Amino acid sequence: MPSISSPSQLTAVIGFNLPDERLDHDPSVYLTYLEGREKPVEHIRVPVLDLRPELEAEQQVHPQQQLYERGYAVTKHQSPFVERVASPEGIEGYLAESAELLRSYIGCTRVIAWNSVIRRNAEGVKLKPIEKQKGPEKGFKPTDPSRIQPIAGVAHVDQDATWGKELVGKAAGRPADSFQRGMIVNLWRPLNGPVTNAPLAMADGRTFTFKDISRHASQYGIGIDIHHSPSQHWSYIRHQMPDEIILLKCYDTAQGSDGSVLYCGHVAVKVDNDADGIAPELVRPRESIEVRLVALWE
Repeated sequence: MPSISSPSQLTAVIGFNLPDERLDHDPSVYLTYLEGREKPVEHIRVPVLDLRPELEAEQQVHPQQQLYERGYAVTKHQSPFVERVASPEGIEGYLAESAELLRSYIGCTRVIAWNSVIRRNAEGVKLKPIEKQKGPEKGFKPTDPSRIQPIAGVAHVDQDATWGKELVGKAAGRPADSFQRGMIVNLWRPLNGPVTNAPLAMADGRTFTFKDISRHASQYGIGIDIHHSPSQHWSYIRHQMPDEIILLKCYDTAQGSDGSVLYCGHVAVKVDNDADGIAPELVRPRESIEVRLVALWE
C-alpha cells in the first residue's frame, strides 16, 4: 500500500479561534448558544500541501485507510446528480448515492444521509438560522435561496464527542451504544470547478494536541474550535473539480480505540494567486455541497 504524501507546498490564510487563555473574558460563555455571539478570530498564514499529486497518482491509498490515518480522504468520483441537485429528484438521488458511496468505502452496515447544505462564496450570502439536524431531511431543495449558506471561514470540527454521539442516536432512531460502532462523515465536493477561491483545507488529525482545541455551542449542539499550532499539517486540493471529493471524519464512537484518529479539522481558506493558470471565464465564486452522513455497524 503506498504511503500518503503531498510534496507540493503552498501557503494559505486560515481563520482560527483564539485559545481560551488569550481571551479577556470567561470562555465558558461560549458553551451556551446565543445568536450573534462569536469567539474572536485571528487569521494566520500557514503552509498547506497540495493534494493533487496524490489524486493523480497511479496507485492511490484507499479512502478507508486515509480516514483511519489522518481523518480525511480525497478521491475521485463522477456523480450523475451534481448538475441536478436543484431538483427534488436530483438531491434525493445525490443523498442516496453519497450514502452508498461511503458504505462501500468503509464497509459499515448502513449509512444514513442526515442532511445536506450548499455553500456559496459570494457577497450577500449571510449565515441564516436553518431548522436542520433535528432528523434526516427529506423532500428539500438545498439550492433554495433561503438555504444557501456562506463558506465556513473558521477552522473547526462539526461535533464534539457528546453531541456526535447524540446525533448518531438521533439519526439511527436508537442509542448509539446499541451499535457496534457509529461514525459521522461529511462528503464534500464543489458544484463547479476548478475551485479558485475559498477552497476547503483539512488538517491531519494526528497533528492536533489537546491545547489546539476548545468547544462552543451552536444552535444545533456543541462543536470543536481549532486554535493555531505550528504542529498542525493542513492540505487542500488545488483547483478541485466536481469529480474530486473529500470525506471528513467528524465523530467516531470508537474514540480512537482501534488506533484511528478522532477527527480532522477543516475550513475554507485563502490561497494567494490560486487562479493562476485558469482561464478568466472559469474564475467564479466557489459553490459546494456537503452531505452529513451517519455510518452504522450493527
